Amino acid sequence: MSCSQVVALTSPARPARPVRPARPSRRLAPAGLALAAALACLATLLVRPVAASAATTAETAAATSVLRMLNAERAANHLPALGASVALTSSARRHNLAMAAANQLSHQLPGEPVFTTRISQAGVAWHSAAENVGWTTDRSTAGANGLQAAMYGEKPPNDGHRRNILSTSVRYVGIDVLIDARTGKLWLTEDFADVQGPVGSLAGHNPSGYFDSAVALTNHQVRLRGWAVDPDNRLLSLAIAVYYDGRPLGWFKEPALRPDVALAKSAGRYSGFDITVTLPAGVHSVCTYAINVGLGTGNPKLGCRTVRT
Repeated sequence: MSCSQVVALTSPARPARPVRPARPSRRLAPAGLALAAALACLATLLVRPVAASAATTAETAAATSVLRMLNAERAANHLPALGASVALTSSARRHNLAMAAANQLSHQLPGEPVFTTRISQAGVAWHSAAENVGWTTDRSTAGANGLQAAMYGEKPPNDGHRRNILSTSVRYVGIDVLIDARTGKLWLTEDFADVQGPVGSLAGHNPSGYFDSAVALTNHQVRLRGWAVDPDNRLLSLAIAVYYDGRPLGWFKEPALRPDVALAKSAGRYSGFDITVTLPAGVHSVCTYAINVGLGTGNPKLGCRTVRT
């Protein structure tokens, strides 16, 4: 089973019209694979931080095989090969883990950001982005290749995956394969973008940081300030997940100038965060988490503060 999404934006922060019209469809394919193409607009959801783990040797081999297959398909259509992006692969890995945990095929699971936000959080300042996802019960390289072949073999008008594979708007791809014994499935995510994002190896570090203060303002608003740095991409301003009284409030990316952190951590100048949220009246415990951009083990808590609104 698989599905696809594609979006083009004028900037990572301001959504524009999707490059293709929304048209959900569903059809059965050989060897027990069900394909579904869905081209959709952006949405926003709350999220609980999810840890990411590195791919196994078998998973990496399967992903490499899929990349070779994808680029052969592009060559057959006189298109240039897509470069492999570590940052996009990191985004794809996190989504595979989320789909396997929920045992659900989707571009946006409950509590997870939309795929374009996930790609941005991996440090990719994209203008065009797309995603193909799928699963099969054949947990082998052949199974991963079978998913890719089914996507490429689609016919109009139900050919969202194929159009992503043959897109002229993207130049890089991150392909991740997750072989999951619990669900008995192989999960495949392909994240596409027109830019590469951070280069080099993401070593799997976790972010560090500190939740400096939570100050009550008027009209039940609270100003949250602190800083966070991920060693896998020190120049990137991180997204911050905010919880109050154990409830998710949302993801926020509100960078603030922190020259002190930049100097101490060899990080970007905007390593701080300055977030204003609205809470119900009362006394609340507010906690913040730094969202990992690499393949670390989690999204660490930066701290909690008590505030009265």
